[in-house]
Amino acid sequence: MAGASGDDSTSRLWAWLGGIASLLAILAWLGVSNAQEMKELLAESSPPSSSSTPYEPSETVDTPDAPETSDADTGHADSYDASSGGSGEPDSETSSPTPDPTEESFTAVSAGDCLEIYDTGRGVDSIEWSADVPPAPVPCNSQGAGLVQVTSTTDTTCPSGAGKASWMYASAVSGKTTKLCLTRIYQKYFCVLGKQVGDKTELGSMTAVDCKAQQIPAAYNRIIHIIGVYQAPANASPRNCVQGPDDQTQYLAWLVNDDKILLCATIYQGG
Repeated sequence: MAGASGDDSTSRLWAWLGGIASLLAILAWLGVSNAQEMKELLAESSPPSSSSTPYEPSETVDTPDAPETSDADTGHADSYDASSGGSGEPDSETSSPTPDPTEESFTAVSAGDCLEIYDTGRGVDSIEWSADVPPAPVPCNSQGAGLVQVTSTTDTTCPSGAGKASWMYASAVSGKTTKLCLTRIYQKYFCVLGKQVGDKTELGSMTAVDCKAQQIPAAYNRIIHIIGVYQAPANASPRNCVQGPDDQTQYLAWLVNDDKILLCATIYQGG
């Protein structure tokens, strides 16, 4: 038994020496000649520890082969504004309309109103009114030289004839037209313009003038002085203007306002 134990020890010794010899041969093949080089080799081959700094990608990565994207691909548009519907323009439905003060003055007039307004007589082919916009209404019994009454603000065609006229305004802002139909209110002792042609005198039925005016518009040559305003009788004539058997006045007479009013007048002589 003692001999067997000695043989085992000898065998293990030889096996250990053989392992060392093999290791030395491997180290020689690897070029390691001392213990320090062996230590460095083992350090280089060991895996990194869990406490090493993790890998972080660089901030920019070039991808030259990636396809270019457009606004359509990303769903974004440079000029789109969600708050305005993308148009960049104000909502016409909520913006305030541009006012037209002249139109507002015309639309403020109502049928039945009386206005101090008259034809100056300076218009060539049409009436030239004494104001640019309708003035504030006045009582219809006011003592005014050029008083008119508004009979309609809705008619597309106003009545015509002596003592009748229309005043129209077309707004470039709204595109609407406002028309006032007017009837003259004549009063005693005020003056209007007239034009004598031969033995007839034409009446400027919508005009008004200072009875003592030194100059009158070129289209007229007479100042007509109103002496009486009457309800027209049947077959009215200047004879109906005579004030009595001793009245020798040369009267002029016109039927105005749909022939309902007899207007008696003379050529103004001063005084």
